[in-house]
Amino acid sequence: MTTQDLESHIRSDPFNPAHHIALAKAYLQEGDEERARKVIAIRRRLPSKDPAVHFEWGKLCEELGMSNQARESYEQAIALNPGNSNYHFRIATLLYEKGAWERALKHLQKTVSISPQNEEAKNLLASLYEEMGFKGSARLFQKHETKKEQQPRTFPREFSEQELSGFLSLFRGREVGYARYHFTGSGDLTHSYVNRVLDINEIAKHLRAQETYGIYPLRSDGALKFSVIRVRVPWRRIVGNIKDSGFLAVSEDNVHQYAKEIVQKVKDNGFSACLEKPGVHERRIWFFFEEFIPMGLSERFLNGLLDKVKSPGVDIAVNFVLGLRGSGLGWQDHPVMLPLGVNKRAGNRCFFIDEEGKAYEDQLLFIQKIRAIPRIEIQRFLKSGGREVERDHKFSHEMLLTLEKSCPVVEEILRKARSGRNLRIEEKRVICFTLGFLEDGAKLLHDVLEDCPDYRPNRVNRMALNLGENPISCPKIRELLPETTAYLPCNCSFKVPEGGYPSPILHVNPFKVKGERLRVKDEGREEMEVKKIENFEDLEVYQKLCELHLEMNQASLKFPQFELFELGSQLRRSSNASPANIAEGWNNKHVNIYLEGINRAMGELQETIHHLRMAFKKGYFTEKEHGAYRNRYLEAARMLRGLERSLKASRR
Repeated sequence: MTTQDLESHIRSDPFNPAHHIALAKAYLQEGDEERARKVIAIRRRLPSKDPAVHFEWGKLCEELGMSNQARESYEQAIALNPGNSNYHFRIATLLYEKGAWERALKHLQKTVSISPQNEEAKNLLASLYEEMGFKGSARLFQKHETKKEQQPRTFPREFSEQELSGFLSLFRGREVGYARYHFTGSGDLTHSYVNRVLDINEIAKHLRAQETYGIYPLRSDGALKFSVIRVRVPWRRIVGNIKDSGFLAVSEDNVHQYAKEIVQKVKDNGFSACLEKPGVHERRIWFFFEEFIPMGLSERFLNGLLDKVKSPGVDIAVNFVLGLRGSGLGWQDHPVMLPLGVNKRAGNRCFFIDEEGKAYEDQLLFIQKIRAIPRIEIQRFLKSGGREVERDHKFSHEMLLTLEKSCPVVEEILRKARSGRNLRIEEKRVICFTLGFLEDGAKLLHDVLEDCPDYRPNRVNRMALNLGENPISCPKIRELLPETTAYLPCNCSFKVPEGGYPSPILHVNPFKVKGERLRVKDEGREEMEVKKIENFEDLEVYQKLCELHLEMNQASLKFPQFELFELGSQLRRSSNASPANIAEGWNNKHVNIYLEGINRAMGELQETIHHLRMAFKKGYFTEKEHGAYRNRYLEAARMLRGLERSLKASRR
């Protein structure tokens, strides 16, 4: 049909888009692109509910290099018929050529899901996945299986029931139900709900990479036993820079550095966190709790930690993984992919890594060494805004550093532990009965011993609970470690307090060994030989608290006149009430009632520490005076806890 015939049809039916499309095609066949463009520009906007009409307009625009107009026409065709794979593929190739990777990816995924036999679309989609780092998704659409990268073997072929049970107990959450991850038809990763109890058989499949499972963290009562901070490159940054591998590499490095900064800040506050690489462009920071805690408490804890770290840049997104995701006007359970399995989309294992980004050699051993966070420590951190916890942690490490520099035996044992070697039982006893008596001694023991292959948090906790009241003596150290002390200059010089004995603790706190001595039993076990206590006045903790009360009384009289019956009176009352409660319960025949008195004494002691702090804040004490008084009261608190343990032991 000639152009004259088509123009005649248009005059008789001017609103039929098919006639205008045919006329534009005729002009193109004649080589008259200018007239064809004019027809398209004027008549392309004619209303039509036929998606094929808009598709034809799009092809004409694309042929003439009018890419924006072509995209608009293709989008109109898709809006009228979203299930046509040709429409999606046509706009996907157009967007791909223009570099609009995000929209191209979306339409290629739609094309492949509707028409799985479209090899050209599958190849384009695979190339995009490959450049995004999603090698697992790319392999789904590659005709020839690419050679898998050789990775070092980390897991044995068979796992013991103890290892599987240990893994399962650490990642506990919803009582019934878990998630199984799988691919959609377009190569995207999704999950489906499995209404069964997750047992060790599924865990074994997960570790063998036969399946990939996720756990729902929230229990039915809204409590959880772990939380995660997820640090990642925003999705739009990834798809917007698919062809810029350098930008993606730098962005991932920035993500790692920021995650590392969070982990370091967590450690500075005395907590434990585990860094994991679950795939590409992201890191996960895991926090494990000793017991199930409310989700709100966990969220406030994570927020408190993040408040201490500078805000990330625009190329980094940070969010909490608490087991919930927004759904319309409410929330719904959302799973967390378990570590150590395979991230199907990225095509690699989800390993725990160190701060340099290297995977730990034995992942199951690393899991056994994970230290859970006590609920009371979280509450203490939130109550003080983290300031007190961070300050105490810093102070305890300063004391450890002083002790390490002063005692060559302790220094040698610490060097051995930090190098990743196991300590002999005698070396552990020396470290336990030395470091355990420092401020935050239990945490210091964990920090020092966690590099040892045989480190287990529960064992260290038991060691810290059974310390007794006296640190180890230098003669005892020489008896336990004759070979080590033979070649080390174990000839420290320090002033031994009256009634005390030489001990490494004297380098940092002479009050720890005051008034008591040790003797060694034949079988090599340590036993305290304490003077017989005939009256509460013989208790050293009582004597210490009385001395402190007299000093508080004198110091409070120097407060301003208006404080004498305010803060001064409160300080005098609480400092006297603490030893008074010890005396009150002394002659009681019921141990439980005496224990209540000890608890009241501890409460009054803590109140005195608070009043001391307020007096310091108001300028009534210098920083040096406040620090000295505070340390003496903390020492008395430790002695009270020792007295409490002795009383509890006497009931057995």
